[in-house]
Amino acid sequence: MPNSPKVLIVDDDSRMCESLKALLSNQGYILKTCNSGQKAIEYLNKDDFDLVLLDMVIPDMNGYQIMEYINNQNPDTLVIVITGHASIKSAIKFIKKGAYDYIRKPFEPEELLITVKNGLDHKRLVSENEVINAKLIRTEECYRYLVQNSPDIIYMLDGQGNFKFISNTAERVLGFQIEQLIGEHYTTLVYDDDLEKAKWSFNERRTGDRAASQMELRLKVCDENGQFKESKVGHLTIELKSNGIYDEPIKKEDKKFIGTHGVIRDINDRKQLESQLKQAHKMEAIGTLTGGIAHEFNNILGIILGNTELALDEVPEWDSAHSNLEEIKTAGLRAKNVVKQLLSFIRKTDIKRQPISIIPVIKDALKFLRSSITANIDIRQNIQDTADKVLADPTQINQIMINLCTNASHAMEETGGMLDIGIQNVLLDEDSVALIDPELTQGNYVKVTVSDTGHGIAPEIIERIFDPYFTTKDVGIGSGLGLSVVHGIVKIHRGAITVDSELGKGTTFSVFFPVTEEEVVTESKTIKELPTGNENILFVDDEESIVLIVRQILERLGYQVEVKMNPVEALELFRSHPDQFDLVITDMAMPQMTGDKLVKEILNIRSEMPIILCTGFSEKVTEENAKALGIKAFAMKPMTLRDLAVMVRKVLDEE
Repeated sequence: MPNSPKVLIVDDDSRMCESLKALLSNQGYILKTCNSGQKAIEYLNKDDFDLVLLDMVIPDMNGYQIMEYINNQNPDTLVIVITGHASIKSAIKFIKKGAYDYIRKPFEPEELLITVKNGLDHKRLVSENEVINAKLIRTEECYRYLVQNSPDIIYMLDGQGNFKFISNTAERVLGFQIEQLIGEHYTTLVYDDDLEKAKWSFNERRTGDRAASQMELRLKVCDENGQFKESKVGHLTIELKSNGIYDEPIKKEDKKFIGTHGVIRDINDRKQLESQLKQAHKMEAIGTLTGGIAHEFNNILGIILGNTELALDEVPEWDSAHSNLEEIKTAGLRAKNVVKQLLSFIRKTDIKRQPISIIPVIKDALKFLRSSITANIDIRQNIQDTADKVLADPTQINQIMINLCTNASHAMEETGGMLDIGIQNVLLDEDSVALIDPELTQGNYVKVTVSDTGHGIAPEIIERIFDPYFTTKDVGIGSGLGLSVVHGIVKIHRGAITVDSELGKGTTFSVFFPVTEEEVVTESKTIKELPTGNENILFVDDEESIVLIVRQILERLGYQVEVKMNPVEALELFRSHPDQFDLVITDMAMPQMTGDKLVKEILNIRSEMPIILCTGFSEKVTEENAKALGIKAFAMKPMTLRDLAVMVRKVLDEE
């Protein structure tokens, strides 16, 4: 409404119009007068008036007609009827038609001024109230939209703990229809083990207007039939924030608890991420520990293998001790492969796929597994004489078998059972590929199956078994990474893995590897003579037993060997006589100076110096960045006598 209200005076008596205009002119109103109904309607069509002072009797149109016109065309305009020909009955009729008030002639000027002022104040208040109500409606619509579309559940309970309101998100998160919950007690939704905690929170709100509480609870969720699930899968972990609602009496001590309202947030994903983060930290710690153990263990294996090979050269084949030494060597090489598998698991390494026969690799893995699987589980092999050449990394194939068989044994460890390993050739056509994995190409595959007679996998979780960290085992048993690792390895080998399971009967995993036509590269066993030489070699390692073994091996091969157990002393020796040596062999992990730093210092003195860097385990140096440092060869401990002889000769011949 404008600052200066507009007032229209309608009276057939010109003197009355002028009198009313004079009376109201000092009040700051914008005034118009007219003497006929037709003129009044003309004014009303042209302008918006806040108030009309209307005489009841007009010659060309009675007051009722004008009043009706105003109601239809200008409903916001206030009308005060002024007449000297009135009865109480006619006044009531005007009031019923919407007139604000009624003044009978003659009247006191003050009476008119007060009535007009009250009328305009009333109109202003009504207008302001309409604006406020419109804002309230818009605000309510905004909050309603936010509440109903919030990813969190918004709720309100009455004083007894029954649901008065719950947002639509509850249907998506919990599975219930809203009408199922309204009027229900909040404990209907709370997981049994968390009831006491939920009751404590609600009762705490009763005792006073405390700060909002926050806690974690588990709520029941609904199945497709509207029923509660009692399994672990049927519960949702939530974060609850609530506050009390109280009436507002005149006396504070009369305050009354009338309910609570709050927010329920689904934190299942967050809890899972927290669990995965903890598991990742645990695996990182295990990786660090394993790396340290691997380094020390490889040194020990180097001593065992080195001494064994030296002894084999001295003990004739007819001697029974010779076969015993061969067994020690075989066991040492097997242990070397076990360490390699551990290292490939705890760090990201490039998988070197090469043509291999997969059957011997799997049989070797099964020999290793037999000792780790309980005696109440039988292992049966159904391995067909088949085309088994695939492009694969033998260590990774070993890892697949260990993980799948370990999983199978866990499923049967209480009751015992049969672990079946099968290998056969299969031809996958277009339909088979579509069924197994659309990413596969049609052709010949080696199918490896691992079957158990254990408890089976529940249908509702079978699609999640390849997810990282997903496990159904108790805390402390398994990391939830086994099948995830298998899935990743199979994908890298351009294969596929499927699972079939039936509760109470068992599970079968089928792994498909594409057959290759490339020839399997095997180590030549015809060359018995080891490469020898007479060059000067500087060997650096802080492990005394390693130093003694390598020195004996190299000297037996004809080389002149200088050894140092301190890298700083080795550097000083090289700096004093840089041209004395033809080759430097150094360990990586040493006190005072690491192998890579020693390499840099030596190359600064003599840039073309051939160097072999050895390590039992190092995350700092890999074969790739070792070459970038100028190192000619990178060797993983433990090395066999033949490996060392071949590598030394190869590096020297390149020079």
